[in-house]
Amino acid sequence: MPAPIVTIASNSAHAPRIGMSAYSASKAALRSLCLTVGLEMVPFGVHCNIVLPGSTDTEMQRSLWHTSTAEQEMIDGFPKQYKLGIPLHKIAKPQEIAHNVLFLASDLARHVVMQDIVVDGGATLGA
Repeated sequence: MPAPIVTIASNSAHAPRIGMSAYSASKAALRSLCLTVGLEMVPFGVHCNIVLPGSTDTEMQRSLWHTSTAEQEMIDGFPKQYKLGIPLHKIAKPQEIAHNVLFLASDLARHVVMQDIVVDGGATLGA
């Protein structure tokens, strides 16, 4: 089995948003680093892939919600910030992100290399 490296960043690597320039740039840089390391390491049997979660039910996410309707607003989107809603109509659970990481770290993904998997309920619409 190849030696896996699975990096976790954010769907912000694909979807710029107003007020999030540093965050989005850092995630895009991490994505680029992962793919570049992947090119360099694949001859040695190392498979680099990246998981890009969207809004996930974590302490960080909940700290951004200041009203009783904040979760639904996140699901619906923020057009003025160019942030689309979540077509799946729900915030991800941490284990839904973890399942993708486990897949990429498993023998089931032995032919998956230098890929990014966006786990965001469709929020980036393939951006």
